[in-house]
Amino acid sequence: MNQILQGTLLLAIIVGMLIGGLIIHTHYFIRVEDHVKKTSLNRTFQRKELMTSLYIPQGSNFNTLMIFSWSIFLVAVAFLFFMTPDILRTWNYFMVQAASDSFGLAYFGIAVMIAPGILVAALVPQVYGYYQISKNLKQITILAPIFLLTSISCSVYLGTIYPATNLFLFSLGYGSLMISLVIMLAPIAKGYIEEMRT
Repeated sequence: MNQILQGTLLLAIIVGMLIGGLIIHTHYFIRVEDHVKKTSLNRTFQRKELMTSLYIPQGSNFNTLMIFSWSIFLVAVAFLFFMTPDILRTWNYFMVQAASDSFGLAYFGIAVMIAPGILVAALVPQVYGYYQISKNLKQITILAPIFLLTSISCSVYLGTIYPATNLFLFSLGYGSLMISLVIMLAPIAKGYIEEMRT
């Protein structure tokens, strides 16, 4: 398979999982809202009131962990796909002047985190706040940053050995990225499955 097509396919899988997570979250809330309407005596309640009553504070430690995880997830995706010239030959980190700077990687990472990071910080606590997340599942989410840092480390190494390539490290970086995404989406998927059973 052509490397560009391969890279596009791998990126499409990640985007597809993110879209899937958004659809599941939206459908979950619609089901909960319908369930409350059917069982509530007050069927004229406002959606905002429902959201407020359903919200479950997950704790500052969990929220901080997930904000950090989603923020570096963005960096990990950017590093893996834009620091691997064989995947995106015309759109990659090495086409930018900052690549020759001593702190080029840091600039690149910060640039990726700034605007999306603000959005992540605002949305993440709200999204997870509508799910019952067990203590065991919260403990599992601690692994997400570890896998993400593994992915980033692989990407950085691939960048330093350019123009040489290493398929194993790319596969490891991509695999680590996917595992972290599964972990971060797990509370949403678990909550949705439990709601479907009701």
